[in-house]
Amino acid sequence: MVKKQLYKHDTSSYVIEHEVSSEKEEEFKQWQHKITQAASQFDGYLGTTVCPPVEHGNKWYIIVQFDSPDRLTNWLESNIRRNLVEIGKQVFLSSKITHFQTGLERWFIKQEAQPPAWKQILATLLGLYPTVMLLSLLQGSLQWTSSWEFADVMLLSNFLSCCLLTWLVMPFVAWLLKAWLQPKNRHSTQINWIGAVLVLTALGLMRSVFTHSS
Repeated sequence: MVKKQLYKHDTSSYVIEHEVSSEKEEEFKQWQHKITQAASQFDGYLGTTVCPPVEHGNKWYIIVQFDSPDRLTNWLESNIRRNLVEIGKQVFLSSKITHFQTGLERWFIKQEAQPPAWKQILATLLGLYPTVMLLSLLQGSLQWTSSWEFADVMLLSNFLSCCLLTWLVMPFVAWLLKAWLQPKNRHSTQINWIGAVLVLTALGLMRSVFTHSS
């Protein structure tokens, strides 16, 4: 995997699926290395993650990340990439972009290693809880949705929560907790526990504040 930096607040990525026969795997690896090196020369490039096929499978998944949608588009529409893809058609059986996103996948950008699930849960809760509470308090004080059906209120609330989490809250949380989410020593029990205690303490303080304000 090629990498240039870890956390970036505004990132854009896509996932491409390549179907490769077992006889062509080495050729595919060489081709993938070339296209990765080419992408790394473009402004805004953050990294490429190569996911080999599972046992007895033949589908490779490649995740490419740039620091903005515009810079990702520059790469996708470049003649360099277009020519390399044409060459690659002689190596892989099929190729298609399966995901093109600028949203939730950037909450925890996978570079050195994906944060463990329990850390992702606590970090997400740290961003989700105040977001939902603040939106609920705001809606309650304004009362402009008081005549709405409950299902409509929840739909709007969830939509606003997703927007805030994706573009504002979770990128900030990921940056704030990056030393804990991806410490240099991933197996440090002390760092793991200190981070967990701080997150839980912050959640407790927010609960206290919201309890007295509701």
